[in-house]
Amino acid sequence: MNHIDHAISSYHDALDVLLTSPDADAASKVITLLLAREQVARLLANDNAISSVAFLQVSDLDQRLRDSALNIERLIGRTTLAHWRESIHPDNSPWWWNLDQQVVSSEASQNPLWTIPAAVLFLLSLSVIADTITTLKNGGLNRLSVFGTLMQTILALIAGSTFLAGGREWLEKLLAKLKIDRKIQGKSRVVLAAGVFILTLAISLMLPDLVARYRNYEGDNFFKGKQFANAIANYQQAVALKPSFVKAHFNLAVAYDKNRNYSAALDEYEQSLAMDAGNYIAANNLARLYILQSKDYGGALRQLNTWIKKLEAVPYDLHYYLYKNRGWAHLERQEYTQAAGDLEWALKKKDGAAAHYLLGRVFAAQGNTTGAMKEWDTFVHLADQEDIAEEEVEANWVADAHEQLIKGQQK
Repeated sequence: MNHIDHAISSYHDALDVLLTSPDADAASKVITLLLAREQVARLLANDNAISSVAFLQVSDLDQRLRDSALNIERLIGRTTLAHWRESIHPDNSPWWWNLDQQVVSSEASQNPLWTIPAAVLFLLSLSVIADTITTLKNGGLNRLSVFGTLMQTILALIAGSTFLAGGREWLEKLLAKLKIDRKIQGKSRVVLAAGVFILTLAISLMLPDLVARYRNYEGDNFFKGKQFANAIANYQQAVALKPSFVKAHFNLAVAYDKNRNYSAALDEYEQSLAMDAGNYIAANNLARLYILQSKDYGGALRQLNTWIKKLEAVPYDLHYYLYKNRGWAHLERQEYTQAAGDLEWALKKKDGAAAHYLLGRVFAAQGNTTGAMKEWDTFVHLADQEDIAEEEVEANWVADAHEQLIKGQQK
């Protein structure tokens, strides 16, 4: 075997090795292949005789090498090929050192119309991300919202990178490592952009709901710790993100109530009932605020009578509050007989401090001073217990009861 035949054989073997197992030590295999082709060229340039069979063999190998340009560029990257070309042939390099440029020419010759839908989908993804960020501002900054928008941004960057040579090269290497044989150009770019748009849209639709639930959960934790101002802030963000979030509206109303922001609590209770007419706790609490805040005693009675008529649908623990509040509404309307009946019935359900105070007022209005003093004395005793906040006792009731007891002792 002469020198040229040996060089052609080496060229053939190097090409076969690369094509049969391209992923293992790809850079070494590619440079071996290119140097083998370089050796063939040098021998031919030195006027080495070549047979027609050898010539056809070289031509066939060259065609196979050109056909492999795309895979070679994907395996080692355009930057590496450019560096090798500059090292071996700084000027006027032969075609086998310019495989990356062949790929560029191939891409440029593809139908440019594919770029239009890909670009539109990419811009739509950016628009969705911007809309998501604007929406999530209502929920404040938290780990979940940051993670969600970060995922959207990463997806958009991946889609956008396909419009840049460096980005395509990086992504194609990644896909190659994942055993996904796909060239990011033409139809593939549109498919990728469409996939990214769908994912960003899905995240955009799910994220506000997830963040709203997270904010509601955080609000519950603050509420349990009686940090009502912090609970309110989280519930407000939850309903801002998801206005139809019934549970968050109710939780916000209760937090306002506990923080004695009665006008805001009243509005939220009304919204809760508008969304869920079966919320008997909201109805009872709203009735209480109608009495306390807006002096709408008739409205309070309408709320309370609705549920007292179907008392079997209400848990027993709530019966006391329904009758106590109805008795309170009758008291404010100066309907003392009805008030006394409801309050006495409430006390059969539970020995609650608030009912004793209100019944004392009823007895005082009826001229039953002894009964009034007894009720206020019991109220003051119960008011000293630690769970008084759970009994819906207003801040001025304790002072008023003490004052009435002192006046009674002075007579």
